[in-house]
Amino acid sequence: MNLKNEDNIAFTGDTGDFELLQNDYKLSESALRFPNVNSILIPKKAEYNLRKYVSKAMLRKVDFDFDIAVEKCLVFLSNLASTYYTDSKWKPLSSVLLHEQSRNADSTFIYTKIIEVLTAGTSNGAFIEVDGSYQAGVQSKKFRFTEIYLKAGLVEYIIKNTEIIRTRNKMYYKQLYEAFQNPICSNLIATYPKINLPTSEELLVIGKQLVKDGRCTKKGKILTMRNKHVNEYWIDADKRSFVEDNIKLFEFLTSRGFMIPSAGDMYSGGRVVDSFTLMPAWIREQITIDGKKLVECDYSALHPNIAIKLYNGSLSYLTHGIVAEQSGIDLKKVKIEHLSFFNMKWDDMRKSSLFNYYSTNEPDMLARIYKDKNEHGHKITSQKMFGIEVGIMSAVIMDLNAKGVYVLYVYDALLCEEKDSGLIAETMNRIILEHGVKTTAKLNINNEDNPILETNLTNKEEIIVVDASKLNHGISVKNQILERIKNGEELIFVDAVIEFGRNDTILDKVVKICDKQNPEACYVSESFIMSA
Repeated sequence: MNLKNEDNIAFTGDTGDFELLQNDYKLSESALRFPNVNSILIPKKAEYNLRKYVSKAMLRKVDFDFDIAVEKCLVFLSNLASTYYTDSKWKPLSSVLLHEQSRNADSTFIYTKIIEVLTAGTSNGAFIEVDGSYQAGVQSKKFRFTEIYLKAGLVEYIIKNTEIIRTRNKMYYKQLYEAFQNPICSNLIATYPKINLPTSEELLVIGKQLVKDGRCTKKGKILTMRNKHVNEYWIDADKRSFVEDNIKLFEFLTSRGFMIPSAGDMYSGGRVVDSFTLMPAWIREQITIDGKKLVECDYSALHPNIAIKLYNGSLSYLTHGIVAEQSGIDLKKVKIEHLSFFNMKWDDMRKSSLFNYYSTNEPDMLARIYKDKNEHGHKITSQKMFGIEVGIMSAVIMDLNAKGVYVLYVYDALLCEEKDSGLIAETMNRIILEHGVKTTAKLNINNEDNPILETNLTNKEEIIVVDASKLNHGISVKNQILERIKNGEELIFVDAVIEFGRNDTILDKVVKICDKQNPEACYVSESFIMSA
């Protein structure tokens, strides 16, 4: 089964990542939620219209019991509920899934009859449309709500039929069992009981303030208050992310319990999705444990460095900052372009602003990527990179769990309690080198969209000198420097850059180190916290 829109899958969580959910039936709305298996979301008036206006003769082909027939149709419709929150309203649904949801005791195929009912609809129109581009063995058939039901919104429906509930319970326990076999999923299940979520009212207040602050998403979309306007109100609506829509997505993901975390198939490299990976990043930032917000630790430019390993590149410890500086491209644009560059078709890669940088610095690597895409399809690069990413993150999480530390997972990032952040950064740095990928983990204390003041240090009494070329890249730079200070060494930073967060002072500075005599030996512009 092919993924749709995988070219635009983000490597860090944000609203756009929700597209991933509907592209793999294992990760779809059928991913049942803790613990309300009898609760589904359906379009408003769908039940009423099915009961009052749909042909009784057609419903009897679904089931001789009228109520059961209606509920099986509603379960089918619930599979499309997630499309209310995605740009594409089409969603592929596996025939295996649809059969499992609707079959009778004798395993009769019922779902085709359900499709007939929903596409026939009523005198006012159909419930769903079916995409005619289906190819057997290539891609699952795609469905979408018709406009009348898309505009209606969603409402909760509680299933009443015992057999349907039993079927969903079986699916629930099967998925839960699979989750416990996966180290990332089982870690997440252990983390959920500690999580405290904000209320929708609190999020609205926070969202309004972020809009005033000029907050953008990691994909560069401008956070905007919708204020009941339709998309057509903005000429650049596709470049905006709406606070109210984000909050509705948050409610969809959490109000009836958390999704059971699920690992994807080969096309997503086994990436895990749950209620938190699919949550808008600015909302995820409001999660707390014991009243304290979580600290995020992720890898610097993970996928470019994975690509370098996969295709035998010559660079190492590459960062978005290095690419921006050497290419003259704005740093934020580099970050956004890196989200999809290696996923693209070859012709689209050539059109990217990053292509010139890689063709200049990594021509042989690009040639090998071209050959791989040409022989196995353009998706092969991202599939391989996802697989390595998942392997690294699985190893990190298993190592942490063995020490009694549990974390939230967002692809290449881990969210943790501040007291565990040092251990997590050290573990991530150690394990990624064991996998042969040369990059480092960084703690994101500051929000990347907050204004940053950059300046060179000049007060020699407050500052220290470090020769970056002599640092051991396999060990946390922060730990090395703190150890030197502990040993009484007098250190001075040369041309270090200080980045101030909203509440940071000179005593809690985030520093980047470069060797002034040899700029090429810049320690990947890794940020680390330097405490007094």
